[in-house]
Amino acid sequence: MNRLIHLFILFVLVLTSCSKSDDGNQQPAPVPTPDTLAVEGAMIQVMVVFAPGQLSDLSYADEVMESVVLMQQQQKRANIDSVDVNFMALYSFSDTRQRLRIWVEQTANPYYGHDYERRLLVLTEPYMAQWLSDINTMLRPTDEVLLLKTSEAELREVEATYGLGQRLHALNIDFSSSIRMCATYMKDRLSSLQEAYGEGSENDGDNDGEEDDYGDDYGDDWYETDDWDTPIPDHVKVYIYRQYGASVVHYSDSITELLRQELGPEAEITELYIDDQLNDDHYTESNKNSYLEKVYQTAQQIGQQCHEEGFGYIIFDLGVWNVSAVQFMETVPRGIEAFLIDATSKYDLPYSYQMKLDYSRALKEWLFDWCQQSAATMPPIRILSTDYINDDIPEYDKEWRID
Repeated sequence: MNRLIHLFILFVLVLTSCSKSDDGNQQPAPVPTPDTLAVEGAMIQVMVVFAPGQLSDLSYADEVMESVVLMQQQQKRANIDSVDVNFMALYSFSDTRQRLRIWVEQTANPYYGHDYERRLLVLTEPYMAQWLSDINTMLRPTDEVLLLKTSEAELREVEATYGLGQRLHALNIDFSSSIRMCATYMKDRLSSLQEAYGEGSENDGDNDGEEDDYGDDYGDDWYETDDWDTPIPDHVKVYIYRQYGASVVHYSDSITELLRQELGPEAEITELYIDDQLNDDHYTESNKNSYLEKVYQTAQQIGQQCHEEGFGYIIFDLGVWNVSAVQFMETVPRGIEAFLIDATSKYDLPYSYQMKLDYSRALKEWLFDWCQQSAATMPPIRILSTDYINDDIPEYDKEWRID
């Protein structure tokens, strides 16, 4: 009973933690601490593992990390020793896999000399489930695994592969409703642009030879005459940019399929990616700069392609994309709009809309429930929807004036 009281205090503190100052201004994110400290006396351990290169992308992973750090801070301040919350965040895939093997063998709290009664391993990307092949036979009956962003079909596949049974869980936020809103916006906006600027429209041509008399008020260069020389296509064009190719990483979000259903067969949907490999040498401390340079170069290619092809939409699956998305979106050609999936509110870019998935709150609530359950009794999957999505995708009004 005392342990449950301590757990309740801990997670209430976390859920209501002082991430904002008294005047409501956002405070800087906590600085991550090394993953080498355990909480003395803790009987339960939670280990959150981030994929190499995943942090600092201004997406859901950053906010999950902030939650982990806040939990650690609240434990220290409140002198709570019931739960040991920790993390791994390494550059190299090989180093992460090696550290996982070490973790699974270290069942004892090094500061107290007893084994943890229960342990939970949280993997923040679905493709990280493949690393269970290194440790699944070494997990104890009281060790459990939680996969974030994982669909029910993927969960069944992982369970069938590694045989973890009721010790395997998934937590997912279904944002298909936001993708459908994107598709509706795209269709309505394109239709409105075609009416306003397409061939034969009232705005086509040189205004029947009439001279604009705005020069006296705004100067000679008040208006770029080729501002809407950007071609208006007769169908929706969408580019989906991801960190890895679909042949390397299976994406359970079904973005492409949903857009195809909503936009129809005439829509042009192109999937592009930065890398076509996912192995131990992919992203390391030694090659990270050359990898990020590749990201920058890809961003420049995006800009050139969009400039040449004209009006279109871009959907970013933020990975390491933040370092190039900002650069690209700040100079985006007119007529190009972006939808940033998993973006945090720290993004403030022109011509862009955000879909923030609140995995931070979802994980904290899941952990609170898990701590109060017996081992291997949590439901296998929890799928959340609109209550955990914060997007600013507008409902496009065809009667809006297009400036």
